[in-house]
Order: sequence, then structure tokens, then C-alpha cells
Amino acid sequence: MTEQDPSPAAQPSARPPCYRHADRTSSVLCARCDRPVCTECMIQAPVGWQCPECTHAGAKRSRQVPAFSRTGPGRSGVVGSTNPTPIVLTIIAVDVVVFFLERFGNDTAVITKYALWPRAVYVHDQYYRAFTAMFLHANFQHIFFNMLALLIVGPAVEVQLGKVRFLTLYLIAGLGGSVGSYLLSPANELGLGASGAIMGVMGAYVVLGLRRRLPIAPVVGLIVLNLLIGFTGNIDWRAHLGGLGVGALLALVYDAAERLRDRRQGILVTVGSSAAVLGVLALLMTSVTPGQLNLS
Repeated sequence: MTEQDPSPAAQPSARPPCYRHADRTSSVLCARCDRPVCTECMIQAPVGWQCPECTHAGAKRSRQVPAFSRTGPGRSGVVGSTNPTPIVLTIIAVDVVVFFLERFGNDTAVITKYALWPRAVYVHDQYYRAFTAMFLHANFQHIFFNMLALLIVGPAVEVQLGKVRFLTLYLIAGLGGSVGSYLLSPANELGLGASGAIMGVMGAYVVLGLRRRLPIAPVVGLIVLNLLIGFTGNIDWRAHLGGLGVGALLALVYDAAERLRDRRQGILVTVGSSAAVLGVLALLMTSVTPGQLNLS
């Protein structure tokens, strides 16, 4: 073993100062120009770290591609030009299988047990109904138009948000629709269908489209049409409003989280906001007696 001289003369040379802040010690060298930059100035690039000037210059030279863009045809994230996606197809398959199991909406025992029944939820603590109701449908026309709407709008939102966030938004929006129906419907009225979750997906697309400059007119038209049908026909407009509001809110937060520079912080915001919305929905369903806010 050899001895080392601890004197300053024997130590490695100190790091050079940041070229933008002479009073600060640099942390890395810019991967593009090799200039020293401090922690405040270093910006993560696809390869290594870059200084602010090189990052800005590179952004000018390259074509701007939205963060949600996916390579390949049919993956634009725009309604009408996005192919069917895995989670959307899986949801449709599950709904179709459940529709067969409930004998095309004719098995009253299944519907009575699993549809949203506000009084049963409150009196017997059957909170599972808020979840199971979104997979039931009353007849062929009901499931056909719901699945068609999901197939039209869903793939675009899934491409923009990714599989996990899309599925999370779909399920929480569906719960939001159930809570809206629970709060505003008669206590003894049954509610079922995926329309609350699907309205949440539509609301999410409108929010993402506004923030990412995508065409939203077709989806706005679908939302207006569904709301009009809900107010004039035998459709639960309360579930539509609940799902629409929750889906739009989550999309706004998810998109803001995706734009954060720190990926871990973005994940925390996404998970935290999802948990917070779930908590509020659970609080409303467990603390409010059904029928008090009946708007029928």
C-alpha cells in the first residue's frame, strides 16, 4: 500500500466554473458544445446533458413533435385517424362478454344484483355496484352505441395518454358517472351502462385537444348529442355529467403532469390526483344519503 499526499497540490484540479455563472462550480460538460454548466443550467437531452443555448438551438433546427405522437400509421392521436388500441379493444371485449352473460340484458337477476341501486348502496353498503354497473347494458342498442362511441374516441385518447393512464381515467370516470347517478337520481332507480366512462373519455379528448391543438369539433358534437339524448330520453344524464366532469379533470391534470421536466414528479402528480379524485368520489357516496339531491 502506498501513501497519498493529502496536500492541495496533489489533489485533482478543481472543476471549472459554469460558463453562464462564473461563481458556481460546473457539474457536467454540455454534450453538444463541451462547455461546463452548473446544476441550474444543465438540461437533460436524449443523449447526455446540454446547456440552455444548445438546447434552444436544437429545438429551432428540429421539427416540433407533440409529446403524445407515436410512430407508424394510424397512431396520430386524432379522432378519425387513429387505429383501434389494445385497452379499448379489451374493454369492448369485456363488455360484450358480460352482455352475453346477462343474456342480452334480459337477466333481471344479474341486473338487479349488479346495477347501480342507490338505496342498496347506502343501506346495505353494496359499493361494488358503482363499479359493476359500468359493464352492464340494458339491450343490444344500448351496448352497440356505447361501444361504437368508445371505438371512435377511445383510441385517440389512449394514444395520447398511454395504456395505464387511459385505463385509469376510464375506470375513474365510470365511477364518477355512478356517483353522479347516485347523488342525483331517485333512490330506488337502477342505473347501468358504460356511458359515464365513455363520456369521461370524450371530455378527456376535448381537454387534450384544446391543449395540444387537435380538432375537437366532432367530439364536441358527440358530447352535445349524448347530453341532449340524456335529457330527452330514458338515459341517465346524471351519469353522463359525472363521467364527463371527472374525465375532463383527470385529463387536464395528467397532461400537466406529463409536461413536467422531472418524470418522477410527473408520476407523483398523476398518482396523487387519481387517488384524490377517488377519495372525493368515495366520500360523496359514503356520506350523502341517496335521494336528497334528486333532480328528476
